[in-house]
Amino acid sequence: MRIDNNLNSMVASELQINEMATNIARVANTVADPQFQEVSADLIDSIVNQIPEVISYSANAKSIETQNATSDMLLNIKA
Repeated sequence: MRIDNNLNSMVASELQINEMATNIARVANTVADPQFQEVSADLIDSIVNQIPEVISYSANAKSIETQNATSDMLLNIKA
């Protein structure tokens, strides 16, 4: 696994999270009075679909940390 693959996945996850956050904000701003706002399927989907994207982002970040630690260890062994 290469770091650039992880970074590309992290960017894709970030774009998905931003799109879902925009959907949430759009629904929240549709009606000025919060008591009249209805929970729509789009809002629920946007909130629920953020969960795997956040997990994916974290997993890719951990993978990069592991790759860096492995590289550091190999460089220390070589030195």
